[in-house]
Amino acid sequence: MDSHGIFTSTVSLLERSLDLRSVRHDAIVSNVANIDTPNYKAFDLMVKEELHRLEGDRESGIRPAATHPRHFPLQTDGGRDPQPVVRKPGTSVNLRGDGNTVDLDSEMAALSENQLLYDAAAQIIGRKFRSLKNAIRGGKQ
Repeated sequence: MDSHGIFTSTVSLLERSLDLRSVRHDAIVSNVANIDTPNYKAFDLMVKEELHRLEGDRESGIRPAATHPRHFPLQTDGGRDPQPVVRKPGTSVNLRGDGNTVDLDSEMAALSENQLLYDAAAQIIGRKFRSLKNAIRGGKQ
């Protein structure tokens, strides 16, 4: 979705936030699904850091560019870029003995937090569109 023109940068940031929260949901669900897999390492998506990076890039006008033919392809058109998935901090300590670093309690807490933040972003973007619809109608119901 192209969020330029009549939309503010807030819509673009919220759109990206929804995309990142969706990818983080998939990472958390994958961790929970592999709770009994020996030597599985829990992964997470650092949504806040990615949004700050994207906001900084947009403000400074910096855009990624492939400078060598062997570089990975870049998507700057709002497509789903490869997401920064990292090993969860503090997972080097393995209390289970089988090499698996998934902690069900922390995964479920992260899933709940992620869902709440996704819902909040969806509500905010919904309100922005309702106010735009209201402006188009001239304030009439």
